[in-house]
Amino acid sequence: MNKILGEISEIVKESLKKHLPQVSTQDLEENGKIYYMNDKNGTIFDYYVNSHLSPFMCFYNDKENMGAIKLILYMDGKIDICLFKNHKNKPYKEISSSISVGNDEILELAVIMNKIADNDNKWGFSIEDMNSDIQVTQNEINEFISQEEDFTILEELLKTCIVTKKLLDENWKVGLMQKLETSSEMNSGWFLSIGNEAQDYVDNPKNLCITTLNELCEKDSILISYLMNKDVGDVLIRVSNDEFEFDDGKKEIFITKFN
Repeated sequence: MNKILGEISEIVKESLKKHLPQVSTQDLEENGKIYYMNDKNGTIFDYYVNSHLSPFMCFYNDKENMGAIKLILYMDGKIDICLFKNHKNKPYKEISSSISVGNDEILELAVIMNKIADNDNKWGFSIEDMNSDIQVTQNEINEFISQEEDFTILEELLKTCIVTKKLLDENWKVGLMQKLETSSEMNSGWFLSIGNEAQDYVDNPKNLCITTLNELCEKDSILISYLMNKDVGDVLIRVSNDEFEFDDGKKEIFITKFN
């Protein structure tokens, strides 16, 4: 077994012994096997979007298969442990700790788990039943790293934005984009409109709605590159069917609908 997985296995067993002493291995699914729960998001998504590997879990050996312990390993070596008793969803104890491993070692483990679990269509498999004691090549590591940008973009597209109802209801394309302050991690801060709405229309909250950036980009994919890496206060206008520019007040907004 991979060295880090072996350490995780020991931490899980010790945590169960110390904090759930009344629970025997017979009370746990497959006598306490530890499962890699990549079936919700997948290794790459969890690594680049959530900054950790997919969770490691033990389950009670009951009809409901309720969780007994969940361990999350973060990219910096930090560990969060949640313990559950009385077959309840809410943890009765939460512990934070860490393991002495470098970022490169955790990256390598993520590549290994992606290779032997996700790529092999093993979802929610026990770590004892996977051959994790393998070496990965630098090319495999580079390929894993190369996917970071795609997931960074996906994370941004899942965030919300404010749009005018006229933009959505009348099938117009985005003509104006303005980056505003936001206090929510799930709000992108973007305000998007056709660009020809009257100011009193925009100022009326009844004429605005919330949607995701992804919903807009699915219809108009050129938006993606312009939405990324912008600062609060930036304003962009559409100047042609497939091009935006920073608004300098000298060019007219290109107003158009979807065909």
